[in-house]
Amino acid sequence: MTVAEYGRTYRVYLIGVVLLLSGLYWKIFPSMVQDWYKDENYSHGFIVPLIAGYFLYTRWDELKKTPVIPWNAGLAVILLGLLQLLVGWLGTEFFSMRSSLIVILAGLVLYLFGTYVFRIALLSLAFLIFMIPIPYIIYDAVAFPLKIFVTKVSVLTLQMLGIVVIREGNIIMFPALTLEVADACSGIRSLISLLALAVALAFFLKISPFKRLVMICAAVPIAIFSNAVRVIVTGVLAQYWGAKAAEGFFHEFAGMVVFAMAMAMLVSLGTLLGRGKKQISDIAPETPGNDQQLTGMELQASDLRQGAEAGGRKSMVVKFVSVFVLLTTVALYLNLHKDLEVPMNKTFDQFPKVVSGWRMTQEFAMADNIQKVLRATDTLTRRYEAADGKLVDLYIGYHGGGKDSGEIHSPKHCLPGSGWFEVSTKRRLLDVSGSKINLVQAVYRKGDNRQMFLYWFQVQDKTISDEYSLKIAEIVNSIINRRRDASFIRISVPFESDEQGAVAIGERFIRDLLPTMHEFLPE
Repeated sequence: MTVAEYGRTYRVYLIGVVLLLSGLYWKIFPSMVQDWYKDENYSHGFIVPLIAGYFLYTRWDELKKTPVIPWNAGLAVILLGLLQLLVGWLGTEFFSMRSSLIVILAGLVLYLFGTYVFRIALLSLAFLIFMIPIPYIIYDAVAFPLKIFVTKVSVLTLQMLGIVVIREGNIIMFPALTLEVADACSGIRSLISLLALAVALAFFLKISPFKRLVMICAAVPIAIFSNAVRVIVTGVLAQYWGAKAAEGFFHEFAGMVVFAMAMAMLVSLGTLLGRGKKQISDIAPETPGNDQQLTGMELQASDLRQGAEAGGRKSMVVKFVSVFVLLTTVALYLNLHKDLEVPMNKTFDQFPKVVSGWRMTQEFAMADNIQKVLRATDTLTRRYEAADGKLVDLYIGYHGGGKDSGEIHSPKHCLPGSGWFEVSTKRRLLDVSGSKINLVQAVYRKGDNRQMFLYWFQVQDKTISDEYSLKIAEIVNSIINRRRDASFIRISVPFESDEQGAVAIGERFIRDLLPTMHEFLPE
């Protein structure tokens, strides 16, 4: 049975699979489309499914003639994708939830159509990964080093042009103004889009697999180089025409010009690689053995044809029913499982202004735009001063786990995005009256300012010092107790050179704070 015959025979069942997948992801994918619309890093997401569909369309004639030989091991791939979806859902990990669709689709193709069809669909399935926004922990891990590199290259070039400029982290300082190399100028934004376009272009061109790999890899230096040019040009304009040349329309226009330049470089490279003798066809290579291979596949499918009336159709119906049961079960669980919204013992507006000799000197309001992203149930942001004049800043964010509660944002994401440069980080235990707190001790720098951060995450009475363990704890708590509430506690101490002294101040404040804090956070 070929794909064309298979589609006509099991049309109703295939439509049922599509409908169940829609029910499975109807709460997940709309937010991803919003990310495409709101976040310029992922605006290419709108065209990724179209390009993936075009890849399949170019091999449509071959696909229709391909024999269907279902592969039972594909069921394990489906189960893996569903497990990934459940884990992502329980841990509010969007990348895992969204990318699970690709795994499930791959499993469905293998289980219902077989390996021959899967080989033809593989490029289309793999290309869909470009529509999934990457996790911020990975995004920041890549973006910050790129910002530093682009800043160094730009400052060196500007100095070679005779412009007086110095660098502090990702900050470029001129005599009359200061520029910050943000994520948009690091190359990470154009890198994501360029990689997707490079893969598409590489497979549209009639070039060898090695040249395709070269073209895809070239997207990385092209993105970095083009954004370094953007920063250099912005610096030159700012030096001679003032700060207005580095912001507003000119800055946005420069971004569009730089991306167009990167596209032109990518296309030029593709044209260069495509010169000379054509080695293979673009997506459906025609080789002398292609017809013989298809004939062999059709022969291997003969048993399926012969058994169509003697149980083959019944076997396929059983496969479809098993898929229906799995998809329906998980869809029902996702839609019926509701985590409890756990209230605080007391709200933070009742938090005392004097805590074991520490007196509040200032309280900071949470900005609306930050709260919109954070979606914390309640927050406390204050500065306390000890009797000896020592200062600490305290932040506590409580997330109750209800439908309107967002996930905890790690300082590894937020601090670099605010211009702070990580100097050192380590995890350690702090003994407080016989109990151990797992915390992170980190030093960050912004310009001449240094801060010692002591922070940890808390799930009920468990203290956690890394983001992955936090996710595991949230998932386990959701499964067992239907709770996803968690807290983030951060103490920061400014210092100049006495790092150990700052640590001692922070530890002292934590010991004085804990008895009061436990009165507010639920266990």
